[in-house]
Amino acid sequence: MVLALIEKVVDDLNTYLTANMAAKLTALNTEYSDGITLVDIKTYYIAEVQAIPEYPSIFLLGDNVEVLSEGGSWLKSGNNLDIIVFVGDPNTTTLRRRIYRYIRALIELLVAARTSQGWAVNFKGVELSPMYSKGGDYLSDAHLSIQIVATETHAL
Repeated sequence: MVLALIEKVVDDLNTYLTANMAAKLTALNTEYSDGITLVDIKTYYIAEVQAIPEYPSIFLLGDNVEVLSEGGSWLKSGNNLDIIVFVGDPNTTTLRRRIYRYIRALIELLVAARTSQGWAVNFKGVELSPMYSKGGDYLSDAHLSIQIVATETHAL
């Protein structure tokens, strides 16, 4: 096997979130039941895009890889990623609450992935971006910074 490193981590994360996000959002909508409905993610991106994407959308962007330890045929890496959720809403108060809830959904799914996927997920922080207006909707995003620790075997 050749090392896949962060590319495999991003692909696995994309597959996991795509398969599990809708159910998590449904559960949060039921829990809050306050009229602010979270809709399923329309698109997952694994690279930056030039134009403002449709929303809600998620970007899975690998930042860097740290080699944590290695042996003759294995490598343990800390894969640092930003998960960026991009949301729009014409009401700025509702927009902020949506952002908070999408981030909560991501965090809860990643905590569950520690068991279901066997991932070592370390949370590094959340950064909320300022809002701006486009075509009557206010848009905002939040960055969830994480590290997923992975061990791979290889024959180089």
